[in-house]
This record gives sequence, structure tokens and C-alpha cells, in this order.
Amino acid sequence: MKNLSILLTVLSIGTSPLVATESSASDKKIEQLAQAQQKLGAQAIAEIRAKYENGDYNLFLKELDESYQAARDKNQLTQFIEMREGLADDWQKWDEQARKLQELKGRELIAAMETENDSIFKQKVLSAADNTATAEQDSALFRIATLRQMAPGTGANSDENKLIDLDLEYEYKALHISMPGKPVADLKEKQIVLRMEKAQKMVDLSMAFEDASLKKDVVLYVQELDHRLAQNWDTIDLNMLVNGKQKPENSAEEKVALILTQYQEKFSDLAKKFIAEQEKK
Repeated sequence: MKNLSILLTVLSIGTSPLVATESSASDKKIEQLAQAQQKLGAQAIAEIRAKYENGDYNLFLKELDESYQAARDKNQLTQFIEMREGLADDWQKWDEQARKLQELKGRELIAAMETENDSIFKQKVLSAADNTATAEQDSALFRIATLRQMAPGTGANSDENKLIDLDLEYEYKALHISMPGKPVADLKEKQIVLRMEKAQKMVDLSMAFEDASLKKDVVLYVQELDHRLAQNWDTIDLNMLVNGKQKPENSAEEKVALILTQYQEKFSDLAKKFIAEQEKK
């Protein structure tokens, strides 16, 4: 039920390929991920951004683009297109419930850190709980997210269709490098690089948009990209406490693990309710 991903993707609660690939990593990879937890998301993203701007990933991006072009020429994108069902009619009701849960989770995480001494762990928790986006930024993020559910040619205008085509391209690329048998050593980093390149292409496309509101939303979306990537990085690290990859080592980690576990269950219940409602239609 791909419609559900909209409600979750915009909330950064761990539904992106970045998280899914880590759950199947080897023990050695898990150890490397645990070591990486000593780096804050903001620092990690800044380093990746610098390397991206320097062209360090150009060969990787070129090879991946060639793979996508070959798949498109051979009409191998059908399965990706068929999954794009469009928005559920009652999406707003479910979005509001998901946002409310996210806000409550953030408050509890912040409260849990109030008496804790400053540490990288505490900073990661506060980063994951951050909810400083404006209503305008949230609206832009959601509008861009909705395009991920739409099939080529189904946008409101030609500008939306260009972004839908671009999103389909990067959906293929993100999944392509996450397939079984692909190396996972730097997969998390490569997924981030793809999102950076996609954002730049969105900006390039928007320069010629006639839809002024969509052009503005692209700008707002890209402005906050690195902040969201950093937040997602820290969220993924914290999720290791509840997905069996790392055991809490102190009271602070135990408190956070409990909160994350409780809200993971709440989001799961919401997802089940959403699916049940859609199956009735």
C-alpha cells in the first residue's frame, strides 16, 4: 500500500531505503554503523555535501545514470509505474494523525533529555526530535512527497509531470543500489548523494516552470534538504536501539529506546488502520 508512504516519508520516521537496507546488513557492517554513531548527522551530511560538490561521486552517479537509461530504453520501469496509485481520498485525515504522533514523540524525546549531560547521544536525540519547520515548509514538503505516488503524465500540469518523471528516475536508482548482492559498505552515503543530486535537478527544472507556486515549493524543499538529511541520519542511528542492532548501554539510552519502541508500535497500528480502511473501498 504505497499511499501510506506519503504519511510516513514526510515525517522522517524511518521509511526510506536508507533504513531498509541497514536491516539486512552483516555483523561487520552493524559494527561499522555503531562506530558511525559517534558522528552527528549535521557533520556527516556536511562532509558528504563537500565531497559531492567536489565531484567525488561523479563516476558513481554516471554509472548509475547509464543503468537507468538502459532500463528505460528496455521498458523495464513498468513495475515502478504500476506502484504509483495516486493519493488516497482521505489522505489528510491520516496525515494529521501521523503528524500528531510525530509531534508527541518529539516532545517525549526532548523531555527525556532535559536532565541528561551534554553528549553526542543527547544531540542526536534532540536532532531527531527537532520540529522547527514552518507551516509553509511543511506544505512544500508534503506537495513534493505527493508526487512520489503519481504515475507519469498524471500531474496537474507539465511542470508537475517533469518532477514526477524525475522522481521515478531516482526511485529506480535508489532501489537499484539497494538490491540484494549489491555492496553495502557505503550504501547509506550513496543514498544521500542521490537525494542531493535529485534536489539539484529539481532546482534546474524549476527554473523554467510556469507554475509559480510549484517553483516556490521546490525552493523551500531544497532549502531544508540538508537539515532533513542530518535529522534522518541521527534518527537511523537511534533506531538501532529498537531494531536489535544495538543494546541500550545506560539509562539515557534505555529511556530513548522505550519511547521509540512505544511510538513504533503506535505508527504500526496507524498503518494497519489505514490499510484496513483502504481495503474496504
